[in-house]
Amino acid sequence: MAITAAGVGSGIDIETIVSQLMTLERQPLTALERRESDTRAQISAYGSLRSAVSTFQTAMRDLSTLDAFRVFLSESSDEDVMTASADSDAAAGIYNLNVTRLAQNHKMGSGQFAATDTFGGGAGDALTLTVGTDSATIDLSTASTLEQVRDAINSATDNPGVTATILNVSATDQRLILTADESGYEDRVQLSYGGAINATTFNFATTNQDNLGATLVDLTELDASYSIDGFALTAASNSISTVIDGLSIDLKGVGSATLNVTRDNASIEESAKAFVDAYNGVLSTIDSLRADDLSGDSTLRSIVSGMRNTINTLPTGLTGSYNALSQLGIKTDRDTGQLTFDSGEFNSALDTDFASVAQVFANDDQGFAFRFAALADSFLDEDGLIDSRVDGLNTRVRRLDDEQADLERRLDLREIALRREFAALDQLVGSLQSTSNFLFQNFTF
Repeated sequence: MAITAAGVGSGIDIETIVSQLMTLERQPLTALERRESDTRAQISAYGSLRSAVSTFQTAMRDLSTLDAFRVFLSESSDEDVMTASADSDAAAGIYNLNVTRLAQNHKMGSGQFAATDTFGGGAGDALTLTVGTDSATIDLSTASTLEQVRDAINSATDNPGVTATILNVSATDQRLILTADESGYEDRVQLSYGGAINATTFNFATTNQDNLGATLVDLTELDASYSIDGFALTAASNSISTVIDGLSIDLKGVGSATLNVTRDNASIEESAKAFVDAYNGVLSTIDSLRADDLSGDSTLRSIVSGMRNTINTLPTGLTGSYNALSQLGIKTDRDTGQLTFDSGEFNSALDTDFASVAQVFANDDQGFAFRFAALADSFLDEDGLIDSRVDGLNTRVRRLDDEQADLERRLDLREIALRREFAALDQLVGSLQSTSNFLFQNFTF
């Protein structure tokens, strides 16, 4: 901005006059800035509201399906023998397990050879490894050391599931160890040969041992052997997930253990309390916003109305013992409108008619959590209640920005005009003062 010296000719404080006049002229701009600030505060307030409703939506997901109520605990009497986890397909029960043998990954070790010894070197010399129906043939037409054979096996693109390693048994001697990537008899390593290579070339032999430390002769013993409630079973893996619906069992060691599967009431109660807390959180957030940035906002009234209508509308068509949240220990406080939770009543209802409790929350179309989840979705959808309101506020901010920019331009022109007018006045007054001084000096009274 150029340096001005208005008032020099007349002595009038033109800068102060222009500044005060522009302060008055800027009052409409200040009002626009205040309106924009208030609008941005409302947008921020809707962000807080969205966060509270989103938390509520998440709490509903934990209760809005019947599977969400099928939460079980699995407890092993001896975790050195077995551990287990349960999913929604499980059922409460007690199972007696006896593990007589763990599954093993098949291992084979070669004879002991010097690190410099080579194998093959003739046309057609080869070692073929087979696991299940997959095979890989290692070309030994070029003489190779054990380390070179190891590298060829591990880098084979068609490796069927075998890892080769070198065991250094002395400063000069080595053994080549082959280990199946998967446990069990079906994934054992089988070898065949080509050219001048045969079984005696490497002298591979199984190194797996049984529980007594004896080398396995019968490779079917690579499978785990166990029983559940007296029924003998085998498995290729120590992780078993298909024997009992909903249970994943991990065999850890030889021995006996009891598996107790019970419904996890504590987890279900925690989800119900999260529902109550999230519901109350939305109402508390709305109360706070009503007292501040969103005072009198109709959107808040719509959300509260939707939530209260849902809580006060009982599900229809349920055939169990319960059809109201109040019967489960979840009640509305008459003074605050928020929900209260009685743990004793809730757990008593779970023990009395668990299926009915689940239906009250998660019945399709009728369950409270199901309906609340749909309600929260409608609030949070891209074209939902909250986004529509925020879109309107953002449009208002853009319009206010445009109005401010336009007004700023007009104010700049107004200030220029005022300075031009007062500069002319300054010159006129200065000229009159000069004339006055001249006349005063040239007339004698």
